[in-house]
Amino acid sequence: MIVKKIDNLFDIVFSVLLLSLPISVAIPNILLGVLFLIFLFKKDKVILSNTYSKLVVIYVLYIIFKATFFNTFLENFNIYKQLLVILALSFLFFNVKNVTLVIKGYILGVSFAIILSFFKILKFYLSFKALPFGNTAEVQDLILIHRPYFGFMCLIAIVLIDILFLKLKLKAEKITYLVLAFLIAVFLYVIVARLALFLLVIYLVIRSITYLKFSRTKSVLGFITIVVLITIFFSKNKNLKDRLHIENSYSQTIKVLKNQEPRFVIWDCVFNQINDSKFNFYFGHNNRNTIQDNLNKCYKDNIDNISKRDYYLKTAFNTHNQFLDIFLEGGIVGLTLMLSILFFSLYTFKDSFNSIFVICSFVLFLMVENLFHRQLGVYLFGVFIPLFHKITKEKK
Repeated sequence: MIVKKIDNLFDIVFSVLLLSLPISVAIPNILLGVLFLIFLFKKDKVILSNTYSKLVVIYVLYIIFKATFFNTFLENFNIYKQLLVILALSFLFFNVKNVTLVIKGYILGVSFAIILSFFKILKFYLSFKALPFGNTAEVQDLILIHRPYFGFMCLIAIVLIDILFLKLKLKAEKITYLVLAFLIAVFLYVIVARLALFLLVIYLVIRSITYLKFSRTKSVLGFITIVVLITIFFSKNKNLKDRLHIENSYSQTIKVLKNQEPRFVIWDCVFNQINDSKFNFYFGHNNRNTIQDNLNKCYKDNIDNISKRDYYLKTAFNTHNQFLDIFLEGGIVGLTLMLSILFFSLYTFKDSFNSIFVICSFVLFLMVENLFHRQLGVYLFGVFIPLFHKITKEKK
């Protein structure tokens, strides 16, 4: 009886942690500590009993041992503590019994954050009669979370609603979650979270075709029809055109894109580091601070526009690609260890569309953002890949 209560308490706390994730910075960390305390009293503990957790341990230990060897661990502790959070979550989640409860907590948290953001957006719209979700500075004042991360969280929430829907028995509950899925999709369209929005379109198209069980010919025709309708629908969204830097001609679009998209400058500076003869291809830089120092120097030396240069230096843009960041820090060894985590997950998920879709979405997100530099990013990585490992295992 006591064992069951401890298990239930552990699941409830984990559910509340995910509920608080979109709306608080401090609460998830506090609840992570509470989870550790409850974990100590669990009878049937799961500790590194699966390949995924072991691969995460190997990667994290490599990065930390390397930093310790070069005496840079304390200097870069703010980054390395994020890896420790991933490590903690990667084995704590495998101790969750009631996965459905945890999923519901996350969906509720994302929905609550969206509702709060909608009120702020509505207030702005009533005052200025505009939605500033192109490339404007007002965006982050109107939504609770950094836009790419909020969008990615919404995408995961919709996939989880799809999974959860099959488990629901009450009609009222099914309707509620359908309404929440629609609300989340509309929110993605309004805030124009580019990557998440396009991944959602792909997900909905594939799921619609598989759900309706079309023949090959009907699937192709249906796909073309949906793409045309979506293209028309998106063309009406001025903020989306601004976010994609779409101009009247292809040459103009490329020119504006290169000028306004920071990654064109950032990634060029990253490859300058990689091509430097001083860079260790196998093990990376001795000190990860070298990465940012070199980036800042590159911005200073290569950006002619003074205001743009000052902006890049003030913002201190990181690599905006987690794989490149890992390669610069840990060399080909570190990058191989990280890729082994993702490839193993992809292999494990081979019979589950939802799981494959999520791991591929993570890969794309890691290609444009440094998840391990943000608390929210490490929670997303540390929770949801293990979650889909559990979901996939339950289906077998």
